[in-house]
Amino acid sequence: MDSRKRRTSGAGYTAHVERPSKQGAVSSRAVWGLILTVLLPPVGLMFLWHRGVFRTRGRMLLTGLATVEMAALVIWLTPHAELTPRMPVPAAPPQVTAAPQGQTLNALYNIEQLLYEQQLAQVEAQGGTAADLMTEEEKLEMVNQQNEEAYNTTVYSVFGDDAIYYHATKVCRTQTNGRELTVRDALRQGLQPCPYCNPPTVTG
Repeated sequence: MDSRKRRTSGAGYTAHVERPSKQGAVSSRAVWGLILTVLLPPVGLMFLWHRGVFRTRGRMLLTGLATVEMAALVIWLTPHAELTPRMPVPAAPPQVTAAPQGQTLNALYNIEQLLYEQQLAQVEAQGGTAADLMTEEEKLEMVNQQNEEAYNTTVYSVFGDDAIYYHATKVCRTQTNGRELTVRDALRQGLQPCPYCNPPTVTG
């Protein structure tokens, strides 16, 4: 009897008072902790760690599971807007008015003309001419155009088979040339350009 009193008195209990069952208290806390952790994860975690329910390893495991649960709920409850793919349609801003085609071409021509004049000024400053800016095709086309104009130019010569030259005017020095013909016809007849009045000639 003395030994029983000694064992119980040290814990603050008398011999006739039974200790409360710790196993029942822990089981009740565990049940409430699990319910709160499932239904309200933040409240359940605070209850587990504040009350010291389960061992540290068990509380850490429940904390991880509750974190996963809360993340899944956040993802599930977050509204997701459905994106409908749309092809971009190029369009001018409403405040911009497209320039008429004629004005666009004129603007481009003015820019090209300005660049050409700048290049021509640089070439002439070095002693060159506009022909130096032309390509071989452009030079050949220019020569053909000049020859065509010269072929169709009206010139003059004397009548008869003794004609030697064709002239730019009807009167050259003291000679009167009453016959009209084109340079093409004069060249076909073997006439040569007059060395005095310098009529049109053909290049090449």
